Amino acid sequence: MRDLEIGVPGQIMPPAHRAVELGQRAEADGYDALWWPCHLMGWHPDSIWTPDMSPLAAVQPSGHVYFDPLVMMGAVGAQTETIKVGAVVTDLIRRHPAMVANMALTLDHLTQGRAILGLGSGERMNVTPYGMDFDRPVGRLEEGIEIIRALWGADGPIDYEGKFHHMKDAVLGLSPYGDTPPPIWTAAHGPRMLRITGRLADGWLPTKLAPDVYADSLATIRQASVEAGRDAEAVTPGLLAYVLAAPDEATLRRMQEAPLLRAIMVMLPPQIFRELGVEPPEGFHDLIPASVPREQAEAIIDGIPPKVVDYYCFCGTPEQIAEEVRTYYDAGLRHLIMWNVTAFGDPELAGWSFKAMREVKDILRGGG
Repeated sequence: MRDLEIGVPGQIMPPAHRAVELGQRAEADGYDALWWPCHLMGWHPDSIWTPDMSPLAAVQPSGHVYFDPLVMMGAVGAQTETIKVGAVVTDLIRRHPAMVANMALTLDHLTQGRAILGLGSGERMNVTPYGMDFDRPVGRLEEGIEIIRALWGADGPIDYEGKFHHMKDAVLGLSPYGDTPPPIWTAAHGPRMLRITGRLADGWLPTKLAPDVYADSLATIRQASVEAGRDAEAVTPGLLAYVLAAPDEATLRRMQEAPLLRAIMVMLPPQIFRELGVEPPEGFHDLIPASVPREQAEAIIDGIPPKVVDYYCFCGTPEQIAEEVRTYYDAGLRHLIMWNVTAFGDPELAGWSFKAMREVKDILRGGG
């Protein structure tokens, strides 16, 4: 699997100088990319971010601490040499497409062609509380990517008439650092988003799907690419993989019971819960984590059994994790982002887990 690129998260919270140090270390360790999420609000309700739920709350007062990804991409990318930097992912609701087009090209120059623009349709919790409209997010994303592409490819002013955006004599004079603009990667799961990815994107960044579903979704993307007059393999198949590392089975099972870890599982689509024989958390995606009462948050967590964690995360020893990654490589995966969530299961294993991530990388690199 020597053609499998492996990425890891960039530093998402203060101190900022550590972000550069960790980025340079990741580059020296042989990782291919650093990725930053784009959140104003985190997934964990404030009502459960308490020391009785996790020791993390005793040392980090808020679960909503995030650096801006595009700023950090520039800061770290300008002080590294080979590692790629990306957003996983931002949206075109909070950020106007024309501004994103300019910011991405600026990052392209700062990093000398190593910036990846990761885009998604957005999440209600990062939009609604801040007074913005979350109506028809996929349509807004599609139009936004079209605008970005148009501005990048234009020699002069452009016009654009869409359902959400209207532009007249819009210009963007900045050119890419190299011969091509920065790649756009999309977080896509549903059929419409997969087709948009095949038509307009350069990379695909879903969260974990079953390997057969991953392969089928990739086939949909490739068909859409061909129908749009592109190469069938125009889109790099990626995966945002939440990794729960454990030295043994008993420790893993204990960690999968942790409340903050189970709380992350609300990101799964309702149909996945049903396929696992679990009733999905009703209406959670319409709620705002900062305002979810303790009783409701506990009820949601109590309704998420460990088997959901087992499904959504790559779990186990480094050898077990690498073996599961191989099934996705066989399904077409070529860029893996290993997002270490071990600390939510057991903060005392956090340091060990990063060594485990490097071991997974080394196993995969030696896999031929």
